[in-house]
Amino acid sequence: MPLPVGVGGPGPGPGPVSTRPRPLRLLYIDPDGVEWDFSDLAGPVQVTNVAGYGSPPVSLTTLAMPSGASLPQNYVGTGRTILVGLVAGATTQAEFLTLTDRLAQAFWTERLGVPAPGTLVIQRPDGTGRRIKVLVSDGPDLNDDDRDKSGLTWTSFVVTFRSLDPCWSDATPITLVFQGADEAAGVPPMPPVVLSPYSVLGTVTVNNTGNAPAYPVWRITGPGTPTLENVTLGREFGLATALEEGETVTIDTAPDGGAYAIDQTGADRWTDLVKSSPRDLWELVKGPNQLNLVLSGSSSASQIELSYVRRWLRA
Repeated sequence: MPLPVGVGGPGPGPGPVSTRPRPLRLLYIDPDGVEWDFSDLAGPVQVTNVAGYGSPPVSLTTLAMPSGASLPQNYVGTGRTILVGLVAGATTQAEFLTLTDRLAQAFWTERLGVPAPGTLVIQRPDGTGRRIKVLVSDGPDLNDDDRDKSGLTWTSFVVTFRSLDPCWSDATPITLVFQGADEAAGVPPMPPVVLSPYSVLGTVTVNNTGNAPAYPVWRITGPGTPTLENVTLGREFGLATALEEGETVTIDTAPDGGAYAIDQTGADRWTDLVKSSPRDLWELVKGPNQLNLVLSGSSSASQIELSYVRRWLRA
């Protein structure tokens, strides 16, 4: 990972300041919400190197064939390990010991007896950032040679972060809203009519411009009985019961055990979902996704909100 230092290399001259390549920035948000900017050259903790933020590891399963060849069956990304080299220092030994206490707490990713991930963020020169939830499996250690380091006022170490998600994500979700129409007017008119910033329920194309699948969060407001189909994947799910006017159900399709369905009161509506398998809570694949959103018995008060964050194979 490029570090915040001036390093020359092959290629054309530096050019105007506004167009010069700039290093990526590394930030860490600990489980308490405290932000550590490891790329701040004036800060007490600075990054020296990073490994593991590129393409994710892959799990490939195969089936042996009688010929001796193998038939690929499954190809999926797996959780990644990210190694971050850091240097920490202070003016006095007392300040240094206070700093190491704070770092030990920041990298201890457990709160109230349960795992509490922090977040690594890599910011690009254009101001955008990609983030990933991480647990620390090997935190900062004080080495035996610290006694030789400027009177015990600085140290260097490597922190091992473990992410169960192979992909990085944007910080800000993309939200699309689809509006119902009175059945007397037809639901929906074909082709869908754009009612900026809304679209009439029906066939719509959603373009996932990330390079990894994205997992939508749906917020459905009645009246109506919803069926949500990803025509591109040939998968659909819905609710078995009709929603009354003003009644809302939120469905999170997260594949990591975080999927849920609740109504506006917080009551569990998971058993109301109509699906043949968990895979029917479909994702948005990379590129265009043709969707068919149906709310039978809808009115102009009916609404489906789709929210998702783009995901990336690398930071």
